[in-house]
Amino acid sequence: MSGDASILPEEHEKSLALAAECAKLWPKMLAKGQEDGPPEGATNVEPSKLSEADVHTIKVDVLRTRGNHPAFDATMREQLRKMLTELCRKERIRYMQGLHEVAAVFAYIQSVAAFDGDSEASALNCFTSFVRIFMPCFYDGESFVILHVTLLFFRQLLLYHLPHLHNQLEEAGVAPVVYATPWFITLFAYKNPLHVIMRLWHEYIRRGDPTFVPFLAVALMELEKQAFLDAQEDDFNSAVDRTRITSLEKLKDVWKAAENLHARTPKSFTFRMSKVLTQVRQQLRKTGTGAPWTGSVLARAEQERRLALLAREAVAQHVRDGALGASSTGETVPSTGLPSLKVLLLDVRPKSAFDAEHLSCAVHFHPTCLQRFALLSAGMSQPRAERLAAALKRAMVDVGDLVLRKDSAPVLGVAGAAGAGAADATVLGTEVFQALQAAASAAWGEGWLSESERAHLAILGGEDDWDSAQLCKTDAGGVVAALFELLTEQLSMPRVSVILGGAGVLHREAEKRGVKLCSKAVELGPQDRLRGLLSGGADRASRAFASLRQKAKQAVDARDAQ
Repeated sequence: MSGDASILPEEHEKSLALAAECAKLWPKMLAKGQEDGPPEGATNVEPSKLSEADVHTIKVDVLRTRGNHPAFDATMREQLRKMLTELCRKERIRYMQGLHEVAAVFAYIQSVAAFDGDSEASALNCFTSFVRIFMPCFYDGESFVILHVTLLFFRQLLLYHLPHLHNQLEEAGVAPVVYATPWFITLFAYKNPLHVIMRLWHEYIRRGDPTFVPFLAVALMELEKQAFLDAQEDDFNSAVDRTRITSLEKLKDVWKAAENLHARTPKSFTFRMSKVLTQVRQQLRKTGTGAPWTGSVLARAEQERRLALLAREAVAQHVRDGALGASSTGETVPSTGLPSLKVLLLDVRPKSAFDAEHLSCAVHFHPTCLQRFALLSAGMSQPRAERLAAALKRAMVDVGDLVLRKDSAPVLGVAGAAGAGAADATVLGTEVFQALQAAASAAWGEGWLSESERAHLAILGGEDDWDSAQLCKTDAGGVVAALFELLTEQLSMPRVSVILGGAGVLHREAEKRGVKLCSKAVELGPQDRLRGLLSGGADRASRAFASLRQKAKQAVDARDAQ
């Protein structure tokens, strides 16, 4: 279970050295978590009490924790039991399986190196602070809202950067809710060696960003991508189960890859994930778990299927690309912390809306085939929040015994239509992509889709695509949802996002920052053109009528000549 089945002498030496470093540095690095205090009212457990069920589960989990590691003798296991019990009492939370894997790291450091000061108290304080800052799911009770939200954002990131791998796993029935759950609730402690986890956590604490864990997970999968893609369909479960960080060298590669992914991801992703998790934690403090609001949060989170680019980041990238004229103001200068991305803005609103106003960098795309494809897609079934919640509960039954079984792994992807509907969708989907390729190549060049370009396609919809709560519609004439799913889940196109809130939000943001919007004159009919000429003044009208008379005379002469 622990990843320590056979510990080499050099690994043991590395573990001891790292434990000494962590014992010295972590108390100061985790001091903020001690100052913040425990979250209020996550459950109704009294500080001095622990249920018999929790006491029993802790005892069982302690006995099997790091079972193959020689340092985990009876004395250390008793210390581990006390640490888990005291944390639950102190933080007023129910014990959740997976917490023993986290506590084992702190128990090991205390045993072989001893934290500064009162070692036992300092170890408990560090453990508590670490959980408060980086393990919010342990305050979540049985609702699993925080874990659910984290998994959905992870799915967004995986689909954004590695859509082919995401789709292949989905088709095989290997869903993130099963394989990524132990990664997130133990911060990779599950099945990985202690010396690797101590180094990983040291870097993670120093970085201080709880939203970085999805990047680590996607980076790990990126490094193992070929093994997944080479696996037979019935071996996907085993391939995922073998995905571990087994050495410091591999950890270095994973961390570097995660940083690269972070630099190539819109900043909107981490901002939105942080904001959502903060709001959920605040609501948990107020009402506790099991409140009616948790169901609505899960239902809304289920719609967070698409990586969304905030309007302000889209405008800032537009400014950075030098698309503004001389009328821009100082407010348009983007933050220096914003990653420089090549964002291709695809405006999928009807032509009349696009002509009325649009950003100069936007490319219009609203062909008839896309409209028909969206109508057909609206009839396809969508995954339900209740199914995901049930799958989470199954996955959380026993972290130590999580086995990826094909027959029980839920599917998160969109369920396809059957029969003629699927055939029609395939034909229309092909037409849509061909039309997109033609429009995009004309605007951005033939290589717009190449991997070397690393372009990010941002889909911009209108009123038909977004409701008042900024949730993306899948019907009512909108095309954003259908186009996004076509490009990502069917065609495996990487780096596709949607502009959150649509054109209305984007254009308000642009105007606020002094960015001039463009408009295109509407083509007028003959009567409208004539009225326009008359309204231009007598001289202009006279010239216009003279021109018309001349053209009429020419037409008559030509007729007579025939």
